[in-house]
Amino acid sequence: MNCLYLDLKNLGVRLDGQALILYENDVQKGSVPLHILERIVIRGNVQLESRVLGELSARNIGLLVLSGRNSDVTTILAGKTHNESSRRLGQYRISLDDELRAVLAHWLVIVKVRAQRRLLCEALLTRADLRYSLTEAVQRLDNILNQLRENSDKSSLLILRGFEGAAASAYFSGFIGLFTPSLNFTGRNKRPPPDPVNACLSLGYTLLYHDAAHACHIAGLDTMLGFYHDISFGRESLACDLMEPLRPLIDRWVWWLFRDRILRKEHFCDDKGRCLLNKTGRKHFYGFYESNCGAMRRLLRRYSYALARRYQTVYSGK
Repeated sequence: MNCLYLDLKNLGVRLDGQALILYENDVQKGSVPLHILERIVIRGNVQLESRVLGELSARNIGLLVLSGRNSDVTTILAGKTHNESSRRLGQYRISLDDELRAVLAHWLVIVKVRAQRRLLCEALLTRADLRYSLTEAVQRLDNILNQLRENSDKSSLLILRGFEGAAASAYFSGFIGLFTPSLNFTGRNKRPPPDPVNACLSLGYTLLYHDAAHACHIAGLDTMLGFYHDISFGRESLACDLMEPLRPLIDRWVWWLFRDRILRKEHFCDDKGRCLLNKTGRKHFYGFYESNCGAMRRLLRRYSYALARRYQTVYSGK
């Protein structure tokens, strides 16, 4: 175990030596050694001792708190950051230079579009009934990739965002066909998610966002300053940057969850037009996510440290 999910009412968490003790209605239900944890995800009203927060921070154990009614982030505790401040100074320099940002953004958009293409090509192997729509979507993505390669030295941030938007349109034109019509999935819609697929995508992206923010923080980067996403009040733009190439991975997992009937319509409920995973559905989702996310988290760490080295080099070469 490296992630602990706390998703029960009337749950309390206390610190006892080197372990967290879990209580439900003041009755001890179990314990979790701290040394096996990298992060904790809390949903709803869970009571924590202040000593727990201090120990999590000291051990660099990430904490993500989700609102009880949906998958929105309410709190992130990241712990201590890296001591090398020159990384952040280099990051600040790049964040003020659109040309330097565009070099990194060009890489990001290409990696994301390639990942979208791989998912649709994988689907083509098993969904002969969708051959026309999937092939057309792949061809559109191929055309965008060719344009990105041809304009590698000329692409501004605005142009790159245009390419990304066009790729998203092509990608979702094929992706929506992978789900049964009874799920009512017609495209990405997150505020609020109106169908089971969007509900799962929102939760998956939220967990990915936290993993990306945690990786950036540990590498000593300022999560608020991205190179692709502009500054926005309250948004950790660098985490948003690093999660972009990995969004298709979350999409693939959501497809698998419904394809293999791990998640079904009875795992969801409607709350005034907002589709939500129920307790059983969340249990299935968290379990699947944790069993598959190891390689993704390693990749986020690799991205973060590669960026840190680049930023440090920019600062040192002043």
